[in-house]
Amino acid sequence: MSTNTKAKVKGSAILSLLLIMVTVTACSDNNKDNTASNAGNSSNASASDNASKNANKNANKNANASQAATTPDGPTGKYDPPIEVTTVRSVNSAAELPPGDSLDSNIWVKTFQEDLGINLKNVWKVNAAQYQNKVAVTMASGDMPDFMEVDAQQFQILVEAGTIADLTDAYNTYASDLTKGSMEANNGVRLKAATMDGKLMGIPADGGDITDTQLIYIRKDWLENVGLQPPKTMEDVINIALAFTKNDPDKNGKNDTYGLSLDLNLFNGWSGLDGFFNGYHAYPFNPTKGSATSLNFIKDADGKAQWADTQPEVKTALGKLADLFKQGAIYPEFSVIDGMKSAELVTSGKVGMTFGAFWVPTWPINNMFKDVPGSDWGIYPLVSADDQPALSQSMTGLPSHFYVVSKKAEHPEAPILMLNTYIEKLYGHFDKNYHTVTVDGKDFGVFGLSPVRGGSPGNNPKAAAAVQAAKQSGDTSALNDEQKQYYDQVAKFEAGDKDMWAANKLWSAGGVFSLLGQYSDNNQVFQSAYVGNPTTTMIAKGPSLRDEEVKMMTSIIMGSKPLDYFDEWAANWLKSGGQEILDEVNASGQVR
Repeated sequence: MSTNTKAKVKGSAILSLLLIMVTVTACSDNNKDNTASNAGNSSNASASDNASKNANKNANKNANASQAATTPDGPTGKYDPPIEVTTVRSVNSAAELPPGDSLDSNIWVKTFQEDLGINLKNVWKVNAAQYQNKVAVTMASGDMPDFMEVDAQQFQILVEAGTIADLTDAYNTYASDLTKGSMEANNGVRLKAATMDGKLMGIPADGGDITDTQLIYIRKDWLENVGLQPPKTMEDVINIALAFTKNDPDKNGKNDTYGLSLDLNLFNGWSGLDGFFNGYHAYPFNPTKGSATSLNFIKDADGKAQWADTQPEVKTALGKLADLFKQGAIYPEFSVIDGMKSAELVTSGKVGMTFGAFWVPTWPINNMFKDVPGSDWGIYPLVSADDQPALSQSMTGLPSHFYVVSKKAEHPEAPILMLNTYIEKLYGHFDKNYHTVTVDGKDFGVFGLSPVRGGSPGNNPKAAAAVQAAKQSGDTSALNDEQKQYYDQVAKFEAGDKDMWAANKLWSAGGVFSLLGQYSDNNQVFQSAYVGNPTTTMIAKGPSLRDEEVKMMTSIIMGSKPLDYFDEWAANWLKSGGQEILDEVNASGQVR
């Protein structure tokens, strides 16, 4: 096949994927607001019309540029005269902004303008539920802003299409030491995921941390009522779940409780099965409502990647779950309830144990200590089914979203300079005004208003350790502003403020972040062997393969299919596109 023919085939495949993305997301949203409808209709414009419009726009932009801005010398420079940088934004309809603030005018927009000489312009803003569809339409039209946030699937397509800028030189020249430290943490997994053929093609928006590793949350008062101790093994977990089901843990004389929380999502930071599977050294991950492209892979004896979900350990764990369901330890209609309903069951005192992420104390169990007399929750690390330690799986090591810069952008380094400022304000010396603003006694989070965001992997366990050290010594002088805030919250709880229960569970000794720190220190974290982005077959066939997995797991747990149905499903997965996925993953050079 000639080079030109290959290019045409590749371009055709990319166009097909874009059309699939636009069609699927538009159809799924066709009963929503007019913004989505108008966005979908815009995809009907011809490619030639779009190319003509873009050419005219760029020509006018260049003709009107009376004076070229001076590019900053390095990470702390400023544009003089100022430049305009365009982007697009996702709007969280539930978020409350400080009075007078908007995505167009807020502390971050003003800071970027004053400190960097960057005038930020939002080309469009759309409700978060419509954002993916709108981005897909934007990609198909070719009319991209200077930079925008995309998911991993969209990132892969844009790389293949050749429409986004190589940021290697911009990163090397303009990223601050703090930014590089954030990006290169955890063996540089974030940069590896954003690097294609040796070129940095995007700025990871997340990843690099283990914040999604799971813990076990158990009603301590129920444990006392049934005469059991916190779990040391998975057998203990099973026994606790059964005791919470059969031994009247709430002492109301009724058979109305369940031992283990679960809902239709199957994998989730709340009420998910991730940690349960991990206890059996199984590492499946394919949430019911997920992208179907964020998957776990393990290496076999030959160093080849295999999909974690089809391994025999998964079958073992499913058998244990099926037995729990049969004995009444799982809510019988879990397959039709969402996270809100499973949360309602727990907070109303019907379920006493769940696996979940660090944020569970902040929702949904945050008010139970105050509102349900005598109730309290203990937090425990994952336990193993044998003498080998359990590893808690993490998907947040790999980025799920990226900031990409258009090839047409005049200043591809601008988003990196904005990221420097963001990380410095929140993690360099922690300026609270950029995190939370208090107006008339009400707190408003403003850290999410920045169009470019980043983190500091491992920051929370470090903060928890600092808080605990200060409590032991009685000396708070070494705490930064962020850590002092957490110290004060724990002190308020100890003084009787029940509203600070969640903060105490996060930052105190034996709390959430102490346990996550132990996972990291003891190398008890599992991360996928594949560090690349979604492959072509993952994107094209992932959703249908995911749905079959959901049906398989749900039917085995509920007993409508025998446990051996797992083997039939695993074989069908290979035949229905799974083998192609494995071939693509193993040919990628991204298996570590």
